[in-house]
Amino acid sequence: MVKEKYINKVREISINVVKTQVESIRRKDIEKTGLRIYKDGYIGCSGAIGKYDEAELEKKAMGSLKNKISYAYEPEGNLTIKEDFSQKIIKEEELLNEFEELLSILRKEQPNFDFYNKLNLLEQEARLFNNKGLDLYYKDKYISLELIFKEKSSIHIMDGLVGFMGRKYDKDLVLRDINRVCNAFLNKVELPNKKRMPVVFDSYERLPFMKLLQELNGNNFGSNSSLLSDKMGKKVFNDNFTLYQTNNPEYWPLPFFDAEGVVNKNYRYDLIEKGIIVSPYTDKRTAHKYNLPLTGSAKAEYDGVPTLGEPMLQIEESKKTAKELLGGEMGIYVAIAFGGDFTPEGKFSTPVQLAFLFDGENFIGKLPELNISSNLFDMFGNSFIGVSKDFVSPLSKSRYLIIEMEVSKL
Repeated sequence: MVKEKYINKVREISINVVKTQVESIRRKDIEKTGLRIYKDGYIGCSGAIGKYDEAELEKKAMGSLKNKISYAYEPEGNLTIKEDFSQKIIKEEELLNEFEELLSILRKEQPNFDFYNKLNLLEQEARLFNNKGLDLYYKDKYISLELIFKEKSSIHIMDGLVGFMGRKYDKDLVLRDINRVCNAFLNKVELPNKKRMPVVFDSYERLPFMKLLQELNGNNFGSNSSLLSDKMGKKVFNDNFTLYQTNNPEYWPLPFFDAEGVVNKNYRYDLIEKGIIVSPYTDKRTAHKYNLPLTGSAKAEYDGVPTLGEPMLQIEESKKTAKELLGGEMGIYVAIAFGGDFTPEGKFSTPVQLAFLFDGENFIGKLPELNISSNLFDMFGNSFIGVSKDFVSPLSKSRYLIIEMEVSKL
């Protein structure tokens, strides 16, 4: 019998903003503990929030074995890794004054806009350990600024978004990023008269990855319901396109292990390598069921059974800057796009509510609302330009993802 604990702790300070003024402060401090018992090919789970009685937690987990939830996979063991990515960002007692000063400057430098939403300072810990010698521990601390802006004369609920997520705070850099967007927003420019143009996304933007997440899902792939099911080991995409799932806290504030305790080498697993399909993403159940590689993509509630989850996907960056990738052309930077989707065959189209003309370094001006379209195999095939080596902001780890697409006015 194997006993395993999964512990998650989150401390958060959240400052809410309304009309560029601090409205409220909220604090959260939550610890969740899950206990799993593996016995005779079954798994039993129980959980608690906050303080708990150890004996009662084990009694509930043992009792849930009666539900006969199968789990015929060997739990991880004989591995100890501790990673602490937390670092001093800003003193908590200084956070409110610092943020109020930032908002005060915004009121002066961007008088045409009202800002809403929040600033979060978060600390998180995750630990997974058992009596087989597994002990994985992750700790982190980061800051997240998510501001919605609205032009005061606008009839819209919101006009745009600014912010960042990272382990560093610098007021001057934050202001530079916000002013960069807002100043460009006020400068209206026309869409170039071209049918196809380089379209630029923040590499953390989920929209371009939606179809890949679906087609590389191990259950879809293994059951032959994916467009890529019969293409394992075959070259399908651009030579320069390498896609991997990542649990690397260097780029994302998340544990380096999955919910089953699987740790990949360098905290990554290549799913597509130089255009060749290597593997879909899997947890232990999916990998076993379809005889696929195990990529460590399990998720679980603190008191639940591990199951297949969506991993963080990342494209290997090029050795070129965004400006070099654009090669002297102007690009369309997508700031807000919703209402679009992929068809089952892989065709992609979406309206873009906010876009900027982009030269690889600067946002030149706000473009009219437009539509972009392509298909999965072109986006990451012949039309894939690359991911930049430079970052969107010095405060975060996101880069520029550039794909040539068809572009038209709405």
